Amino acid sequence: MQINWSRKALLQLDIIINQCVDLFGERIAIRFYRQLSDYEKRLSKNPLLGPPEPLLQNRKRSYRGLIIHDHFKLIYYITNKGIIQIADMWDTRREPAKLAKRIK
Repeated sequence: MQINWSRKALLQLDIIINQCVDLFGERIAIRFYRQLSDYEKRLSKNPLLGPPEPLLQNRKRSYRGLIIHDHFKLIYYITNKGIIQIADMWDTRREPAKLAKRIK
C-alpha cells in the first residue's frame, strides 16, 4: 500500500532528525531514520498495524497511531483510495491533549 506524508509530518520528522543529530550524533540519527523506514515498510504491508488513536476518536477520519520509538508515534489514517496518509509524527512525551489540537 502506498504511503504519503503530510507537510506537517515531514516538517516534524525534519525537526526530530535535526535534534537527534545535535543531541546524539549523525550515526544515531541514521539509525533512527532506518528504524522509521522499517516501520514504514511494515505499515505498507499491514495498514491496520497501529491501533485506533483514542485521543482522536469521533473525527471524520479514523486515525491510528503506531509507536515507532520510545518517544515517537506516527499518526495516520487510510484514505478512501487505500493510501496510508501520515498526518503527524507525535512526541509521546508531550501533553496528550495537544495532539487533538494539532490534528484537525
